[in-house]
Amino acid sequence: MSNKNTDKIQEIINNISGVLLRKLQVTNKEVWIAFIPQISDRDSISNNIIRPLLCYDKTEELTLDLILNSVIYIDDVFEENDENNIVNHVLEGKAIIILTDSDKFIVANTISIEKRAIESPQIETNIRSPRDAFTENLDSNLSLIRHRIKDQSLKIDYITVGSRTKTDVVVIYLSDITNKEYVKVIKKRIKDIKIDGILESAYVQKFISNKDTTFLPQMGIYEKSDSTCANILEGKICIMVDGSNIAIITPKNFVEFFDASDDHYENMYISFFIKMLRFEAFIITLTLSAIYVGIVAYHADIIPAQYIIVLAASRTTVPVNAITETILMEMVVELLREASARLPKQIGPAIGIVGTIVIGQAAVVAGLVSPLMVIIVALGLMASFAIPDYTIMNSIRLMKFGMILITGLLGIFGFIMGITFIVIKLASISTLGVPYLAPIAPFYYENLKNYFLSNIVHTKKRPEYLKNKDDTRQ
Repeated sequence: MSNKNTDKIQEIINNISGVLLRKLQVTNKEVWIAFIPQISDRDSISNNIIRPLLCYDKTEELTLDLILNSVIYIDDVFEENDENNIVNHVLEGKAIIILTDSDKFIVANTISIEKRAIESPQIETNIRSPRDAFTENLDSNLSLIRHRIKDQSLKIDYITVGSRTKTDVVVIYLSDITNKEYVKVIKKRIKDIKIDGILESAYVQKFISNKDTTFLPQMGIYEKSDSTCANILEGKICIMVDGSNIAIITPKNFVEFFDASDDHYENMYISFFIKMLRFEAFIITLTLSAIYVGIVAYHADIIPAQYIIVLAASRTTVPVNAITETILMEMVVELLREASARLPKQIGPAIGIVGTIVIGQAAVVAGLVSPLMVIIVALGLMASFAIPDYTIMNSIRLMKFGMILITGLLGIFGFIMGITFIVIKLASISTLGVPYLAPIAPFYYENLKNYFLSNIVHTKKRPEYLKNKDDTRQ
């Protein structure tokens, strides 16, 4: 081994564990093949590289160009002359082919990574919708996207992030629809990420989100290919990370977190009814416990007189005030929710439901909380599960505790202050310049109507607030 490439290979073998070096003697020429067996396709290397090289018996002198164009069978190969890139290629799972009398080398794509089969979604559960969910393999995920969108304007831009993991991050969009400024901003934010490793799409999401509004989610997470493609067709940008089964969609506004993919497959009247139920569930989750605290602690006179006596009788044995009672019960419910999420899926739901019933009943019998408090907390818990995207519910759960505290301190006045603050906060946020409360504020009548009806037949235009290049859908 004499040239700079073979010297580099020898250096790699000395410094990187697991590199396999195969030496071949072909027509008085030495051919070296370097690869890592655990992440390379050994059968492909044996059958498409080693076998044709050993079978070469022509009188024509063996050169690197001849190997590249006439000998090996690998479809994805290219020639390179920078020996400093050999390390990256080998660590990616590619095979390096070197002739000792040439300063160039061949890179063959022999990457082989263990991956699971495409399965049903776990976080996007719908009644009527396709069941193909993303996996941790980027190529499999891109194949699902390309299978649904067969358009030459579909762009997939690769960006490598992470100084040690060198993770592939792809930005997917339709070049003739998506606002080019959005694409420019997203790609710049991804390229500006300086970190040693990216292990999940959530890492990228945190880096490219607006840092001053991270309390509320600004991007949607999707596990199903049909809902992801629907957003791409709207003119939005999809971000996928190799090793993650979750796609990120941006920009996304507040009302879209209440939208599910099967809303667009059902009758529009059913879709409208279900969407209204979800917004009702959002209001219940956010305000019901706070309203209970305000009424019991400050404003019992706003309920009918006969019910005041019943409410007072139910609280005669409760040893704490209303705000403490509410926070304790809400914390117990959150603890049960977290415990059921971490338990094995076979017993998690059963433990959560049984635990809530048993603890609630025991607390009432022991006189620690009132029966009405148990009903309110249980109703708020069930309402929180009605929202399709759990990321927005995490924020709502935190805002709920803020509403309880400010209402417990200031009564209904504090409740109104809390609601006002939340509305102002929602109205002040924008994602890539798109208002967070659109199409409500600013008001777009057609877009709002199309959102609630979810009827593709009547939706002839894409959302106006996205400022797409092409607004015409049909």
